[in-house]
Amino acid sequence: MLTELSTAFYDVMFGEVDASISMNVLERKTLQKVRAILNDPDKLGENIPTLPAMLVRLLSTLKDPHSDVFNFIEIIEQDPAFAVEVLRVANSARYRKGDNEIVTLRRAISLLGLDGVSRIATTLLMAEMIPCKPVYYKMFGRQIWLHSVQCAALCELLAGDEKTDVFDAYFLGLIHDIGKIIIFDCLSESLGEVLISCLPGTKVYVELMTEMSMDISYYIAKEWKLPSVYVEALDQMRKEEREPLADLLYKADKFCEIYLMQQKGKVTADELSEYFSFFGVDELVWIDFIELAPSIEASVAM
Repeated sequence: MLTELSTAFYDVMFGEVDASISMNVLERKTLQKVRAILNDPDKLGENIPTLPAMLVRLLSTLKDPHSDVFNFIEIIEQDPAFAVEVLRVANSARYRKGDNEIVTLRRAISLLGLDGVSRIATTLLMAEMIPCKPVYYKMFGRQIWLHSVQCAALCELLAGDEKTDVFDAYFLGLIHDIGKIIIFDCLSESLGEVLISCLPGTKVYVELMTEMSMDISYYIAKEWKLPSVYVEALDQMRKEEREPLADLLYKADKFCEIYLMQQKGKVTADELSEYFSFFGVDELVWIDFIELAPSIEASVAM
């Protein structure tokens, strides 16, 4: 059951994985590039995307017990164009409550709460880190980002149900697949080098990429010097024993993969009930997520 879930993400991008064939030229080239990055700290450093300076300041402010809402607003207002974008998203159907337009950050925080505006701001900033040529974004990058935002939203829902810090849960869901961005870059680079028409799709390849992406995400979080609560949670994703926040991310990630499989008609009602029991997830949380998922997909740029 869990093995099938672990490759669901790649199934969506490349089609059903094939356990009977060997890796093709593109897969071997991509795997070689990823291994070279993992085995060479200098190469890893060169491939790590730069964390936006504003995001660093926002995270520091949110984690500083002596800061307040006005410090948060001041940081965003330093970039008027970004502040306008935050307000635009705050007025979208996903967030806006009631008929009155939100025209100031203070008004947005009063209606959505600091956590709500923080989620919008960090999502916008992280979205800037998805590099790509348009054709490769459409093929792979969009699915990576969509999965990350949906996972963040499910983390948030689970956090409310399990009494965990809502923003920590959301942000962790947002960044947990940053390793796949590195792999995506390697894949895009390999596509430019391979003259034959082929895509990844073998079982051994997707299993290796799944495992490596978790390692890379952890290394990137350390390199970014993110608060230890995030680094430790990502490290624990590769272990059987996990603290509550890491366990929450693990559940959210698996259920987002279940959602992908359900969309493809690969999960029956009985199997879904087994997943609820196995992972200890409240069905009502899942219903809330199912209602929210389409609006997230619509909000992620094509």
